[in-house]
Amino acid sequence: MKKGKLQLVLITLTFISLVALVGIQVSWIIRAANMQEKQFSHSVNLAMKKIVEKMADDQSICKEVANCIGKGGTSSCYKSMYNNVEWSKVDSIVKFALDYYDINIDYEFDIVDTRKDADYMVCNKSYFSDDLESVLLQNAIELKIRFPKKSEFILAQIGIMFISSIFLIALVSLSFLIILKYYKREKALYMSTRDFINNITHEFKTPITNIALANSMISKNEKIMQDEKLNQYSNIIKAEHKKLKNRVEGLLDAARIENGNSNFCETINICDLIQCTVDSYHVQLQELMGEIKYERLSEKCTVHADKEQFQTAISNLIDNAIKYCEKTPSIVIRTFDKNDTVMIEIEDNGIGIKQEHLHQVFEKYYRVPTGDIHNVKGFGIGLSTVKAIIESVRGEISIQSKPGKGTKFIIKLPYCTES
Repeated sequence: MKKGKLQLVLITLTFISLVALVGIQVSWIIRAANMQEKQFSHSVNLAMKKIVEKMADDQSICKEVANCIGKGGTSSCYKSMYNNVEWSKVDSIVKFALDYYDINIDYEFDIVDTRKDADYMVCNKSYFSDDLESVLLQNAIELKIRFPKKSEFILAQIGIMFISSIFLIALVSLSFLIILKYYKREKALYMSTRDFINNITHEFKTPITNIALANSMISKNEKIMQDEKLNQYSNIIKAEHKKLKNRVEGLLDAARIENGNSNFCETINICDLIQCTVDSYHVQLQELMGEIKYERLSEKCTVHADKEQFQTAISNLIDNAIKYCEKTPSIVIRTFDKNDTVMIEIEDNGIGIKQEHLHQVFEKYYRVPTGDIHNVKGFGIGLSTVKAIIESVRGEISIQSKPGKGTKFIIKLPYCTES
């Protein structure tokens, strides 16, 4: 899976997880609120039983309430008993019972004749008791208590857990939005930087070609050829031109592969291609007193790939083996069969790479830290290009290395059944 797609998948999974987390928290809050409301209702019912019991013990209250309901056809004792001493007693009993069951909330109460009470069973914040009928010996007489701030009380009972949940949900949501914002910004910056490098690299091609042409014309001049110093300068220009050209071509190849622009893919014999690439390095290694061996152990060598790109991948690995070697280079390349794949191993005796850097060596522009001195020049795109080429043909590449011992690259490619 490509890095961009992996990031998109991770962001999507994070978003889904966040939505699920919010859903779970909201569900928990609703469930907790429902449980608190049931507990509240249970406590109120117990309190009302206690109120009725206390009222039944006070004959003066019972008498006054019975007279209240019986006179004038009134439906509410509150209207006729509000300033009465007995009503204050009822208020004290109600307050005591509610406090006993930890119901510390504003309340309104009344004793009503439900046959005449227009508000009966209308307000969902009201609680009723049928026990006054047996106490007062009158039908349809009930104690009604209403809690205007019941919702606030229930939320207060949830307390710190409720506030913490809301805070955490908000914090996680805000963090996700900030991360997403920075991701978009970094992606835009990366795309701008990539386009800038690609554009400026393309702009270099014409001057580089002109430098090579001009130097070629100058070097053919008789005066230049006869002047040792000028001829030396011409050779320096030629050598530096070659380096610059290779760097530019490397950047262009990396950009082309990254953008998915590949040349025509065909069925190629990978073993023959490796042999051809190895042969091209014999002269260079002879000058360094080194050697490169190719052990062809594979019987099936056909793969479906871009010939030039794959040759570039093998060449990059051989170049690294030569560049990052502080002694006489010794490189071994072997191919062999494993299940339905062709395995390629490229092993060297170079300086090696520490374990903590192995997982980053295939990242674009990454170079293994060597302090303030870089003895080997480069842009850090060689191995990232190799990885992109291998993965473009559904292959895999891995690395094994020990500092001071050398490095081994292992490439796994699927067979191609086409002839």
